[in-house]
Amino acid sequence: MKRWSTKDLYTLTPPADGRPGDGILTFTDRYSVFDFGVMPDEIPGKGKASCAMAVRSFGLMADAGISTHFVEQVSDNAIRIKLLDIDFEGRRARTGPGGMIPLQVVYRGALPRESSVHRRVAAGRLDPALVPGRREPGSPWLAEVMVEFTTKFEETDRFVTREEAAAVGRVGLEDIARIEKLTQALAPVLTAHCESVGMELVDGKAEYGFDADGELMVIDHAGTPDENRFYHDGVPVCKELLRHLHPGLRELVQQNIRAGLPRDRWAPPAPLGSAAVAATSEVYAALTVLWTAPSDAARERLSAAVRDFVAATGATLGERTGL
Repeated sequence: MKRWSTKDLYTLTPPADGRPGDGILTFTDRYSVFDFGVMPDEIPGKGKASCAMAVRSFGLMADAGISTHFVEQVSDNAIRIKLLDIDFEGRRARTGPGGMIPLQVVYRGALPRESSVHRRVAAGRLDPALVPGRREPGSPWLAEVMVEFTTKFEETDRFVTREEAAAVGRVGLEDIARIEKLTQALAPVLTAHCESVGMELVDGKAEYGFDADGELMVIDHAGTPDENRFYHDGVPVCKELLRHLHPGLRELVQQNIRAGLPRDRWAPPAPLGSAAVAATSEVYAALTVLWTAPSDAARERLSAAVRDFVAATGATLGERTGL
């Protein structure tokens, strides 16, 4: 078994000789934010919600002709997948058939206040020429999908150029171009579903691997609040809410990293109160209903859940977030 931060992976048949194996991916109630690691609390029902939304999203991808590693749902919080080889140690010079590409791919349709793009451009870490133009002056919405690459298995994820992505992913630049093209096809699929249920997709991330024939396929999962920044009624309904549960944690993590403080010496965040946990759990439940069985009642339930979240946590969503 391989234990991830918020998911558990059980190997049924290991991948071998360039062929995918077979595994069970279980979505847990754990959560993590700001590269800190697993938080002290769990959010009841989060795993079940993430699984349901992932399964619906895999269906949307299948309908659009996008290949994925999804095989079937096996319980209310677990799916069976085509299991790819993960070369943590870099034993092979190139990622080949049946292998996971060790990269995360970020796609952006808009730049809300909380987008890292603003901070990175201001700090000189991102060339503004690489940011697509806006649909209209002053709008946060981009005229085309922006695609970026980050590392996957480093201590802290970092954005990399396409040349660096090819080196880190152990693939060719032509593969990076294929990944970018596929991501630009994936983003509109999720965007269209968002619009159909009354939400907006601001950005998200995807991961990829090769099947036995060397063709790209989406792995891990996409179309859940952990991978995507969804907006509803002008506020984020996604992992961004979890970040609001821990004010000041981002700055603390960045301070620890700059100081070179070992992760095992980082002070654990204070546990959440029961009201905050319950309110967050309801946001996930309401979001799942809207994603999988949209209706006016589902939209109102999500709006009410966000109001209750703000009341229970004191989160000031308008200060750091917004389109």
